[in-house]
Amino acid sequence: MLSEKKFSSLSGLLVLVAALLSAEWVLAAEAGAHAKAFSFTEELFKIVNTLIVVGILYKVAYHPIRNFLKDRREGIRKALEESRAAREEAEKELAEQRSKVADLEAELVRVREQGKKERTAMQERLEEEQENQAQRLLEQTRTTIELEASKARADLQNQAASLALNLAEEMLKKELGEADQERFVENYLAKLNDRNGGSL
Repeated sequence: MLSEKKFSSLSGLLVLVAALLSAEWVLAAEAGAHAKAFSFTEELFKIVNTLIVVGILYKVAYHPIRNFLKDRREGIRKALEESRAAREEAEKELAEQRSKVADLEAELVRVREQGKKERTAMQERLEEEQENQAQRLLEQTRTTIELEASKARADLQNQAASLALNLAEEMLKKELGEADQERFVENYLAKLNDRNGGSL
């Protein structure tokens, strides 16, 4: 039993033979009077020759043509599969790139937020350090001012005491005479004598 492909190939060959024969009969009919009388053996011989040529062509050309068409069909199928695979790969790559872009955008937002937090923390730390430094400087200045004021007060007291002593001495020299001075010396010696138990 012939397969469908072989049957279609043979039927195609028979159609080709019939077309060739009908063309020959038409040419013979046109030739008219010059044509020979119809000879069945001659026509059968022509049909057999044509079938032999067609058979040889079939034997020679069928397999290469079939292989060519099969290879062509296989090449088209592979190209379609490769293009489908390439499209799927491209879509997968595109999805990965979109995911990476989304991840990068999220990372960028996170880095910006972290940068803002760090900048705020650094600014607060600097302000606190400046405040502490200003407080230390103020305390040092107060301490220095208090020390200088104490020193100045002590100097003023010493100078005032010295001036008062000098002034008192001057006043005593002017107001007291020699008799008053002798009396002071005697009183002083008496007080010393009383303290020492009368040894003077």
